[in-house]
Amino acid sequence: MRDIIKLICSGDGKISCSGNNLYSTTKNKKASTKKLELKKFCKYCRKHTLHRESK
Repeated sequence: MRDIIKLICSGDGKISCSGNNLYSTTKNKKASTKKLELKKFCKYCRKHTLHRESK
């Protein structure tokens, strides 16, 4: 079963954009039990940063 998850920017520490920049995607919970981490573009940091799965 695929569940919808939220990806939030981890940022580089200089700009606090973690609450603002948000991506949503789906994940197969049975196949992958670890938290998902993808490099996505953050419009607040203006570069590709690591986005981590949140609750």
